[in-house]
This record gives sequence, C-alpha cells and structure tokens, in this order.
Amino acid sequence: MTFLYLLLVSFLLATQGFAYPQPLPLTGPAHFTHDPAIIYNPQSDYYYVFSTHGGVARSRELLGPWTAVGQYLPTGCSIVTSNAGHCDTWAPDVHYLSGMYYLYYAISGFGSQNSTIGVATSPTMEYGSWTDHGTVFSSVDGDTFNAIDPNLIVDNGTLLLTFGSYWADIYQFPLSPSGLAPLTNPPNLTWLSFNSTPPQSEEGAFVYQPHGSGYYYLFYSSGTCCGFVAGDLPAPGNEYKVFVGRSESATGPFVDQNGTPLLQTGGTEVLASHDNIYAPGGTSLFWDPKSKKDVIAYHWRPFNNIQGDANSMLGLNYVDFSSVSGAIPWSGI
Repeated sequence: MTFLYLLLVSFLLATQGFAYPQPLPLTGPAHFTHDPAIIYNPQSDYYYVFSTHGGVARSRELLGPWTAVGQYLPTGCSIVTSNAGHCDTWAPDVHYLSGMYYLYYAISGFGSQNSTIGVATSPTMEYGSWTDHGTVFSSVDGDTFNAIDPNLIVDNGTLLLTFGSYWADIYQFPLSPSGLAPLTNPPNLTWLSFNSTPPQSEEGAFVYQPHGSGYYYLFYSSGTCCGFVAGDLPAPGNEYKVFVGRSESATGPFVDQNGTPLLQTGGTEVLASHDNIYAPGGTSLFWDPKSKKDVIAYHWRPFNNIQGDANSMLGLNYVDFSSVSGAIPWSGI
C-alpha cells in the first residue's frame, strides 16, 4: 500500500517553499473555536460548527460569516465526573443518523483517566432542541485507555465509536443500533494507533471515508495541544500537529505512507505549524455537498497572538484524496 501521490505533492510543496496551505479566509465574529466538529444541515441550509466548551456557530456559506447560536447543552449535562466536578464538554462529534442528529462529547480533566463520553440527540440541531442521554462509555484510573475525543463512523450499517488520548492512545468499539450504548458490555475494543515517542499523545481521532473512496483514513493530532504561553512554548515540533494513516477497513489496521502501522508509531504528517499558524489540530472532516469536496476542520492559534487557549481559531481546508492515494489539505476555493 503506497502513498506515492502524497509524497510527490509534499515534495513539490516543500521545494516551492511552502509545506502547508493557509486556512481558507473566514469571516464573522464566531470563528474562535476549539476541537471543531463541522456538519452541513440541508434542511436549514446552514453549516454548523460545534466546539469544546459547548459552543455552536453557524453560517449559510462555508467561508462565513460565522455567528454564534448558543450552547448545544444550554442547561448543563447529566454527566459530572468526580475529577472535573462540572459540565465542561470537550471535543464534540456530530452526525446525522436515521432522521436524528447525534452529538458525542467528553467530560474529563487534564491528566485524568476519570473520563466519560456522553451523547445528545436532536431532530434539527437548533438551540434548545438537544436531548442529553448521558453516559455512553467511561474510563477510570488504571485503564489502558482514556474515554475522551469520541468519533462516530457508520460502516456498512455498523456504528463504530473511536476514542482515546495518552495512555495507549486510540481505540474503537461497536455501538448498539441506538447509538446510545456499546453493543456489548464490556465493549469489544480494537486498538487502532499508538505513539511511543514523546510527547506521546495521540488524540482527536477521526475515521473518515472520502466520498467515493474504498479507503478509510484515520486522522489524529499529536503533541502538546493546550495551555500555550507566549515565551514559554513547547520545543519546536512538540506542539500539536495532524497525522493520518489509511486502511481498507474502518477497523484497521491503519498504516502510513511508508507502510508503517499506526500501532508501531506510524503516521504521515499532513498539517503542522507554519507561517503564523501555530499548533493546528483537533480535526473533523465532512463531504461538502455545495462545493462537492472533502473538507477538514481544525483549530489553530496565531503565532503572533497566542493568548493561551482563548485565541483558538477555526481552520478549514479542502482535502485532496487522490487516485493512488493521499490526504493533502489545500486552500483552493
């Protein structure tokens, strides 16, 4: 399995002096976000972005103007973990299934395995329409996994939930047809990806099958994600960046462009700091029916105005999944 196209494009971009594209130019007051989950609602003709800390923004056009429309759980959630002590939702993931929108989220605290993935549903995605169903899956101290950063993919009618961060990184298990609980108790976990090199984290996993493709791509973020302080940043290259591997199955095994399994510290870097774009990551992808293109969403910080986590910006790019293969963000409109 080769990533020849990706290698060729990466080489051509590097020799021209720019390895990564600039984010598409967005407008509107609500393109500040973290861990964006993007989706298009054909009923309302809005694009929606859901983010960590519960915020929702929407726009009629992909480029904006993006405006805030409140919280997806405005009255709080039914999960309050012992370590977090509050309802601060992380890393949402939203999908349309059988006439209903499903939004998966996580509750946790930095450095803790006492984490829970929850789910809410809505018929419309409008403010106040979400019903919180509470816990889907949890982790505790001593587990080999951390139950955060959920991502759903439907593979030939089977609902698969991918999740994980630190410890042994990224796992997956089947959900029941309701989407509200694991198919089995305990769930049947499949180990998808692990990085043994520091900083060790792999998180924010997103399994995506491009429109019309026979391959599945596992995107994930690795490196230090948060709490940046100007003048005291991680060593260059240790900040967040985006990697990918691919497989002929949604359950893996996934390999990078060199054929190295993701379970053996594989992974092809597809987006990293460049120019004024610092620490891009926290990705989601979707097929845009208007442009007829695959789109990747991520957050980034302006290097010249980092401001901790408060200045986390929405990044959007189209993605080229090519004939021989590849996953190349590009900025064409």
